[in-house]
Amino acid sequence: MATAQTLNAPAPAAINSERLWGDGELVCTLVSHDERLIESCALIALGAAVRIQQCAELKDLPASGNGPVLWGADMASDALGFPGLCDVVLGFEEDDQQLWSVASRIPRARVAILPRAHQWLGEYLGLWGMRASQAHCLSFASLAGGLGTSTLAALIAHAGTLCGLKSLLIDLDPHSTGLWPRLMHEPPTGVGWEELCRSGGALAPHQLVETLPTVQDTAILTWSPNVAPTAVDEQLVVRLLAAARQGFDLLVVDAGRSVHPQHTVIEQFVDRKILTCEDTSKPPADAHILCGPRNPRTSNVATGQYLGYFVSLPRISRAVQRGVLFDALRSRKVRHVLADLRLLPDNDGNMP
Repeated sequence: MATAQTLNAPAPAAINSERLWGDGELVCTLVSHDERLIESCALIALGAAVRIQQCAELKDLPASGNGPVLWGADMASDALGFPGLCDVVLGFEEDDQQLWSVASRIPRARVAILPRAHQWLGEYLGLWGMRASQAHCLSFASLAGGLGTSTLAALIAHAGTLCGLKSLLIDLDPHSTGLWPRLMHEPPTGVGWEELCRSGGALAPHQLVETLPTVQDTAILTWSPNVAPTAVDEQLVVRLLAAARQGFDLLVVDAGRSVHPQHTVIEQFVDRKILTCEDTSKPPADAHILCGPRNPRTSNVATGQYLGYFVSLPRISRAVQRGVLFDALRSRKVRHVLADLRLLPDNDGNMP
């Protein structure tokens, strides 16, 4: 089971991207012949949005650095010959003594006794999956309604596309009425939140890339027109964000009003959280962008977390009204306004 030692152990090692992207899924290795254990681990991995690959022969062990390797109790003794390829030894209650004996001889090995360690192992694999993924994730939340936060999030996502990134705009606003009216008159073919809520099971990165609708090459996940949004299950949010970070280069999450009911989950996947607030309000301590009409007399941007100013320029307002928001980026002025916010990673994935 998880102990203070295991929970405070170093994070999973860096991994070889070739192993991750062979079929679009994150893969970790389970060395075991125990069908019961294999089935249990498959269910745990499902919730963590990673795939367990069984390794039945020692000659098929992955190279060092290719992701976590889990050893079942039935083959745990063999792990002593491969200490650099043992991250977790696991089994059931009856295997307790054997597993701790093996782990005591492999300094960095963790021990997972199922079913007690079910949650810990899921979190362990989920965190590995997040660290292994490639996308840069931004979330936008608003301290007040009507500031243009959704418009800004959409423009940033498409700006990423124009910069050569594979971008996905995710509508996670609990009070969303859908993003399509400002993007297109007739939504393109593809799945939305309502289909994902009914789907269940794992979400594969390549499936998201292939099935989400796109507008001018920017992928969109929102609610279909005339569909009343419902609460999105927290585990679906986890699976979606974990898979999306693997399939895309840039994720832009429109989280609606701060604080989102699932903010603790969302923030595990977010690289940068950005708040929008009114120019006349006291700026928050977090990273923020001032929006709305500028009032020089009351503007207060003294905080070091001030990122810039965004106002819906006439070109943007007209594009929203016509349902062609992304066309606003044809304007050099609009592009300069967004560029000044310095929110997009460079070609190496680094933030400015």
